[in-house]
Parts: sequence; structure tokens; C-alpha cells
Amino acid sequence: MTSSLAPAPLSPGWCIAPPLVFALSAAGVMVSDANTPAFIAINHWTRALPDGLWATITDTASVLSVGALLALCLSRAPRAVVATVMAWPVGIVVIRGLKALIDAPRPQELLPADALHQIGVTLSGYSFPSGHTATAFTVIAALMLSTPACRRALPALALLALGALVAVSRIAVGAHWPGDVLAGAAAGWLCAVVGVLLTQRWALWQSRRAMLVLSVAGVAVCLARVFFATGYPQAQLWSTMLGLAGLVAAGVALKHTMASTA
Repeated sequence: MTSSLAPAPLSPGWCIAPPLVFALSAAGVMVSDANTPAFIAINHWTRALPDGLWATITDTASVLSVGALLALCLSRAPRAVVATVMAWPVGIVVIRGLKALIDAPRPQELLPADALHQIGVTLSGYSFPSGHTATAFTVIAALMLSTPACRRALPALALLALGALVAVSRIAVGAHWPGDVLAGAAAGWLCAVVGVLLTQRWALWQSRRAMLVLSVAGVAVCLARVFFATGYPQAQLWSTMLGLAGLVAAGVALKHTMASTA
């Protein structure tokens, strides 16, 4: 199974510049004590749009929803899927490690109830960095670094805009500070770089056995997305539909992979 979007060598600019910008922006926000006023301003501005919209955007970057999205990409962009999967263990160590090491309080813990608008679950601790944002930018960077077509102006801008929406949604639901999401974007991008580098060493997207495993895993994850409740009730219908769509895509990929091994 091969993708119609051919891989290309990694560009140092694409690998280094985006996470550097995100990391420096995060540092600037935190050092200048702009975290709180920026959070309040963004959280207030996002109230103009429906809660369900922000809940849906933010839940799309949850682990199960991203798994369903990857299932949708199995046939079209298998290298990016493999890169994301390879980046996942690195992300768990980096993101979970930073969360446990810093254990920063959430906006919901520090700000009075009338100072912020909260959507969905109440969270406490482990605010830095944003895991949802890191997950989103891991997938986005894996797509952009693995496929030249995704680095063209319009696709690149569209992907980055989607990542920005996820980052803003984490502020909109009251779960993270601006510095958290900027740091999450930087960490996610760097994890994707590691994943893409690993695909250069091990071309598992060209392995029938590896694609069979990924297809079966995709079916399992999409089933979980269909039946497991989210922390955002407004997004439940969307997440179920996403799981069903991913289930179909993973099933088709599994069928094609099994046919190719016959």
C-alpha cells in the first residue's frame, strides 16, 4: 500500500522554525506575565461563538478522536500515520513528564468563577503544556513533514489554522493558559520531527504487516470512539460520527491490506 502523496527529505527550516517560534512565544507570554490577561481576553472573546463549536473542536484533538482521524488517513497518507504513531511514545514521555514535573494549576483553579467561561469537564493541575494542542500539532506536523503537497501555501495555512483553532479551543473551554497551548504546539511539532525521522530509518508504511497492524488498531480505536463518552457532551454526536467514519476507513484499509497479502 502506497500513498499518492510521495515523501520528501526533511527540510531543516520546516523542522526547526515552527517549534522555535511557538516556544519563544510561550516563553514571552509567561515571562511578561501576559498569561492571565491574555487568557481572560481570549476566553471572553470566544464566548461569541457557541459552546458546542468549541467543545467539538477541542474534543477532535482527544486521543480517541485523533485515532479516528488517523484511520481516515491510512490509505491516503500512510507515512504520516506511521510518523504520528512513532511520535506518540515520545510525546507521552515529553508531555506527561513536563506535566508531572511542573504541575501548573489550571485557570479553573486560580481564577474566580465569574472571570472565566468554562465548557465541559473541570480539570485540576498538570496544565503545562497542553496535551490536546500537542496531539493536534503532532498530526499536523507529521502531515506537513511527510507530504510535500501539505507544505504548499494553501494546505499549510489550512493545517496551521486547524491547529490554531484547537489551541484557542483549549482556552475557550477554560482548560489552559495561552503559554500552555504555545508550549504544546512546540512540543507536538518536535515529536512529529522525531516520528518522521524514524520513518526515514524504518519505512513501515511500506510494510504489509505493519499496515495490517495499524488497520486492526484503527478498527479498535474507532470502535472505542463510537462507544466511549467524551468529556464534552456537546461533542458526543460529532465524536460518534467521526468514530464511524474512521471505522469504515480502517475497515477498507484492512481489506485492501489483506487482499495484497493473499
